[in-house]
Amino acid sequence: MTQRSRLRPLLAVLLIGVAACIAPGTRAEQTKVKTAKPAAPSAPAPVQANQAKPPAHDEGTLEVTSDRDLEWLQQDHAYVARGNAVAKRGTVTLMADTLIAYYRPLSAASAPAKDKAAHPGTAQQSGFDSGNTEIWRVVAEGKVHVISEDKDAWGDRAEYDKDKSVIVLTGSALKATTLEDTVTARDSLEYWQDQDMAVARGNAKIVKVNGDTLAGDLIGGHFAKDAHGTSVLKTIESKGNVVVTTPTDVVHGDEGVYDLTAKRTVLFGNVIATHGDNAIKGASAEVNMDTGVSQVFPGVNQRVIAVFQRQSNSAKPETAKSGKQ
Repeated sequence: MTQRSRLRPLLAVLLIGVAACIAPGTRAEQTKVKTAKPAAPSAPAPVQANQAKPPAHDEGTLEVTSDRDLEWLQQDHAYVARGNAVAKRGTVTLMADTLIAYYRPLSAASAPAKDKAAHPGTAQQSGFDSGNTEIWRVVAEGKVHVISEDKDAWGDRAEYDKDKSVIVLTGSALKATTLEDTVTARDSLEYWQDQDMAVARGNAKIVKVNGDTLAGDLIGGHFAKDAHGTSVLKTIESKGNVVVTTPTDVVHGDEGVYDLTAKRTVLFGNVIATHGDNAIKGASAEVNMDTGVSQVFPGVNQRVIAVFQRQSNSAKPETAKSGKQ
């Protein structure tokens, strides 16, 4: 059975951009905050002649702006930006109705040496300007939109947890897009930093610009570092009610693995490949994503079953039935 498939799904690489925006190691001393209606500014600190001014939106600077206000909740160890809040870091922008950043004191070993030298024998207050705190949890609520170069993601809520090394996007209309793919899910879109893995949960689907799709209960993308240290998507796994759809064919299975390097998709478990009214059933199937050729294989002590329908016979009863009506 030939399947004219050119499915090359790409899973939610923009979730890496989300993690970069609120990545571990972001410290309070690296954060700039702006509001549309700021209070009367205090006198600026003198700038040393040999101190270079950091470039705007560099990779180490987290800039937060909001239309309404920025509140420092000292007892809760949190900062809250309300009203079209925007956080920018490098090429990544995170937007939401409200942004909440939770901070905590740095350990003595990781506290900046310059602060210790500048204030020997004095206790530093854990706060926004002290430089001895770290942002370990960030929550974005309401109309969440993440932009990373040519990648976007939307949801109702996003949460980053440094200790778990995970960013989770949830909501009623989860969607992530790139120039070639659109990823949707019912439950969540996630990026696990330590495992270098992106996950779409619940009725997950990847739609190519040519209309080809990959769907499943869960879709996971595994990344690896290339020679330049950049995370590159290597394999995509799909589990539960897996469906690969092209303009001409549909292949069902319990699980599927897409190897982007080999340009090959393998499906396992209760495989059914259909082309129109024709169907082939087996234990596994392999699809060459370049040639579009599909092969269905039997299981142990099993046989491949093929069912072919005669199109000419099926058309006559349909015409007669329509004539009677």
